[in-house]
This record gives sequence, C-alpha cells and structure tokens, in this order.
Amino acid sequence: MPLSRLPMPVVLDANLALYALNSSAPQQEAVLALFARWREEGRALIAPSLWRLEVASGLRKNASLGFLSGPEAEALLDLFLAWEVRVYPPDTDLVWRAFEWAERIGERVVYDSVYLALAEKTGGEFWTADARFARRARKAGVAFVKLLETTR
Repeated sequence: MPLSRLPMPVVLDANLALYALNSSAPQQEAVLALFARWREEGRALIAPSLWRLEVASGLRKNASLGFLSGPEAEALLDLFLAWEVRVYPPDTDLVWRAFEWAERIGERVVYDSVYLALAEKTGGEFWTADARFARRARKAGVAFVKLLETTR
C-alpha cells in the first residue's frame, strides 16, 4: 500500500491507557470503543517512550491511594506492557519539536508536548482526555488534537 494511503496513526496519551485499564472509570467504555474502531480501521497506535512510565506511574499512584491492590496494579501493568503500541524514543528532532510546541502553547514543561511533536512527525492524530491541554493546543492552531469527550 502506498505510504499516502496508510491510515493515519493514533498517538495515545497516557490518560487513555489508564482509562482503558480501569474498570471503574466511566470513560473506560468510550476508550475501549475507540481502540476497537482504530483496530478495525487498521490504524497504528503509537506513543513516545515516556508513555510507558506515565502509565506505570498512574497505576502505582492508584495502588498507593488504595484504588487498586498491589497485585491488581502489577497485573494491569503486565497487561499494559503487552499492548501492541509502537513506542518512539526521544531523538534530537522530537525533543526540539516538543520544546518548541511547549513554548508555542504556553506549557512550562515538555512532557505533554512530546505527544504533539510525535503526532506532527508521523502525520497522526493525538488523542487525549486532558481538556485543558487540548484547549491550549487548539487555541494555538493545532488541528490534529482529538479530545475523548468530543466522541461521546
């Protein structure tokens, strides 16, 4: 298939993964439906490498707060790490673009902006449940940010 005909990849925010893993999250159903749709469409799921650490941190936080037991968090982490998501390392170009995106949208740190940089680099959409971040990106003219709440 020619490159131009490949389905647009999806850059996943860590919050989507955490909602997908959390059976008590009201967003779980919507996120799992999105995952099923993307799979059906043949869209590649991608993320920056820090994504894994963000999801692991979220699971650990939920365990430390008593929302999950230690063994439950470990089982969910094991399940998560088996997902078929292509992870991109922070090469020089990605770091610079994340830095530039953070400045452009008024972020103090570059962590969240690396998702924008990756979506831009791969010609993908960035999907998040972070309304504040999505609003700031859209205000800066970023059309490839998709907010989970808009899919309901």
